[in-house]
Amino acid sequence: MLIIKVLVGMAIIAMHLELNAAPAIHAENIQTRSPVNAQLIWLADPIGSFNVAQVMAFHESHWFGNKEDRRHNFGQQSAVFWLKTRIVQSAENTHPLHLQIIYPHHDYLDVYFVRNNKLLEHYETGDRRPHASRPLPSHDFVFPVPSGDSVDVYIRVKSDGVLQLRTFLMPKEELRDHAKFFFFLNGIYFGAALIMLLYNAFIYSTIRDQSYLYYLAYISASVFLQATLSGLAFQYLWPDHPAINDIAVILAAAFLTATAIGFVIKFIGLSRATTPRDFTWLIMLAASFILILGMNIFISYSIALKATFIVVTLAVCSGFYLGLKYWLKGVMAARYFALAWFVYLLFIAMYLLQSNQIIEPNFLSDNAFSLGSLIELAILSLAFADKLNEEKELRVKAQDDLLNITIRMNEELDTEVQARTEELEKANQRLKELSVTDSLTKLKNRYYFDQALKREIRRCAREKWPFAVIMLDVDHFKQLNDNYGHIFGDFCLAKAAELVQSVIQRPSDTIARYGGEEFAILLPNTTLDGAVKLAEKVREQFKETPFDDGNNNVYLTVSMGVSGTRPNPETVYKCLSILDLADQCLYKAKQTGRDRVVAERFTED
Repeated sequence: MLIIKVLVGMAIIAMHLELNAAPAIHAENIQTRSPVNAQLIWLADPIGSFNVAQVMAFHESHWFGNKEDRRHNFGQQSAVFWLKTRIVQSAENTHPLHLQIIYPHHDYLDVYFVRNNKLLEHYETGDRRPHASRPLPSHDFVFPVPSGDSVDVYIRVKSDGVLQLRTFLMPKEELRDHAKFFFFLNGIYFGAALIMLLYNAFIYSTIRDQSYLYYLAYISASVFLQATLSGLAFQYLWPDHPAINDIAVILAAAFLTATAIGFVIKFIGLSRATTPRDFTWLIMLAASFILILGMNIFISYSIALKATFIVVTLAVCSGFYLGLKYWLKGVMAARYFALAWFVYLLFIAMYLLQSNQIIEPNFLSDNAFSLGSLIELAILSLAFADKLNEEKELRVKAQDDLLNITIRMNEELDTEVQARTEELEKANQRLKELSVTDSLTKLKNRYYFDQALKREIRRCAREKWPFAVIMLDVDHFKQLNDNYGHIFGDFCLAKAAELVQSVIQRPSDTIARYGGEEFAILLPNTTLDGAVKLAEKVREQFKETPFDDGNNNVYLTVSMGVSGTRPNPETVYKCLSILDLADQCLYKAKQTGRDRVVAERFTED
């Protein structure tokens, strides 16, 4: 068996006519993203027995050159392929270069950088190794080129899938721009798919047509397949589980075909009773994928991938055929259906032509699956819209009268509800104001003050502001009531509230009637010294203002306790005791002669 494999390898080598080395790549000429396939020489390792030391020792006559720049696809072969080139650069080169291989599904990819027959760097990566094995996090393969003098590059690749080795060399800035452009294109695809998914999900929730449900599944399958083919699924969904990659493409294709078949059956209205041939053929296609998935355990990935591609192509052709057939039968919505599958078929053909080197790689062929899928999904959305319009036209006339009646009733109801709602909102607002307002002084009441104290302390702690509290008591108020009566006492309390408000004018400050002849003032973003100055100003205002109701004329004084702090977010709950300290200061002011301000700084100890 070993002799046969060696003979096969020799036969592969004998097929190539050109036995000269490819020209080197001159780094000074690399200013942008440049293809380097024309500068790559290659050889086949039929049984995968060569190591890099052996390959380095091979004479140039063992290597085969590329006559064409697009020689990047070796098809599906079990042999290992080695590629080689030289990057000529000077030691003074300050622009780091990167080598990029854009096909993300190579199973095993080893890259060696050698200088003067000494190994500088060796990267072991590939689709069957964890994503972290890649030197740079990317959906494809990117390798930094060692700086300094010229280096030889050896690439070893083995894969059960298609061996596509489109290779580029570029500066770091170009690599960044290329990545941005890649994510921009995929962002357009996934964003458009998401919009169609949400839009059709909304339509399904409205009309409950099961065709939309199958279409939603089909969009999801298309997104999953694109994420898998682009390498984004491996990079972001299962980077530490490369074994999933063995079945991801086949599973995604199977999911796509199964949902497409279900969608075709529902959209066109196929059934075993009315369309036995078409229905049976689609069921056979679905069964083929189930068979491929089941046999994937026993057959090679290469065979399973070929079978998957054949069934997918048959499914797309079937979709086009059925759309065309039912369009000709008078199902008008099927015309969009046929066009959608025809477009998808064109892009698949374009991908095949590039894979078999019949056409040059270009933007359309590089993005054939994503562009074809996106255009197909958009046209299918139009097919749904067309179908929905046809059904809508059948119901429009019967609904017009009912709609007009409903509109009139709704307008009348809206007018009445709006009027009642405005009345209710005004009553609620008034009730809310009354619930937190002292009826005599028109200041906030004790309940509102307690809530505001907690809220303002937390805000000052969050904003790292100082915070102060003033407790105010009208001196000898009981004697005032005894001498002049409660009516005059109430007048004095209301007048006292006006005096305090004339001094404390910031919208962020809170003045409340704390109880009886006591008032409390919250001063966020105010230092203790600032609060003391305000308190002295209030005290002077009382001494200078007569309390005259036309029958009685008196002068009142006030005693005040002031406390201030800078709340700490971690112990903000302790700062609630600042009110107790202000009350103690008020007590000291009253004990030491009244008509004065006593202040003390609050600490959390």
